[in-house]
Amino acid sequence: MQKNKDNTAHTYPPGVVITLEEMMRFEYYVQDIPLLPQHPVYTILAGRHASKLRGRGLDFEEVRVYVPGDDIRNIDWRVTARTGVTHSKVFNEEKERPTFLVLDQSSTLFFGSQQLMKSVVAAQVAALSAFYTVRRGDRVGGIVFNEDRNEFIPAARSKSHVQYLLTCIAELNAELPLRKVIRPHTPTLNEILHRTATLVTHDYVVTVISDFSNIDEETIRYLEQMAAHNDVMLVHLTDPLEAQLPDGRLVLSDGIKQILWNNNTKDNGQRYTQDFDTMKASLTARCRNYRIPVIFIDTAAPVTDQIMHFFGKANN
Repeated sequence: MQKNKDNTAHTYPPGVVITLEEMMRFEYYVQDIPLLPQHPVYTILAGRHASKLRGRGLDFEEVRVYVPGDDIRNIDWRVTARTGVTHSKVFNEEKERPTFLVLDQSSTLFFGSQQLMKSVVAAQVAALSAFYTVRRGDRVGGIVFNEDRNEFIPAARSKSHVQYLLTCIAELNAELPLRKVIRPHTPTLNEILHRTATLVTHDYVVTVISDFSNIDEETIRYLEQMAAHNDVMLVHLTDPLEAQLPDGRLVLSDGIKQILWNNNTKDNGQRYTQDFDTMKASLTARCRNYRIPVIFIDTAAPVTDQIMHFFGKANN
């Protein structure tokens, strides 16, 4: 992380960039989130629940293929001999599980038609998750990235560590208004997920916060790989303008090419909205195959309200 950088003195309108001070306020918001282990918010954000622990003297749960890092004392030699593949016994215990945040701050997130830029909403989600995790006594770390660089923050469980994490986020977020060119086709997310997969061996809660504008089959493979031994969740940032365009003749761009779009015609308007709805349904269904929940957070409503609403529905 670069030293002595401070974006608190910016002159941008509210919602364009986020400051460290603004993110630190989320420490107080998490006081209202339940800490009950059975509560869905607790399960996902904090990462502590009945987990598959490689231990002894606990409740036996299952036998599965050996994973590097397993206690060799838990190898099931009879199953190993019968199958020819090393297997470990898995036991259940409630224990800490570190949270690993993968936070996208690339140029495609520097967009918002309502109150906030998607990049600011992404930073708010990360701050909320970090403070909630540490409040519960668990460790939090992650990777914050854009097209040009990334910051890796090892997991720890102190308030000062959260402040360091949020300082990294504030730095990369402050760079967004200075970018001259949007590069939507850079393979940044996949590169970061590849690196993340080497860091989160097992028993992590991995929260990927992005607009997933470049998601492809390689992205899904990395998510599937991590979900095999970790809890993975996607926070998909959206904007109301992506769901429905206003009437009129509009110029649309992906940062490289532009097209003239006539949204006055009924077919065009419906097709645009249907494409967005199809994308959401397809991603949700695809991730459900790997037990990866997807939360869609938009730029129009407060992040805290949206998260509590989502988990309220999940708990019904």
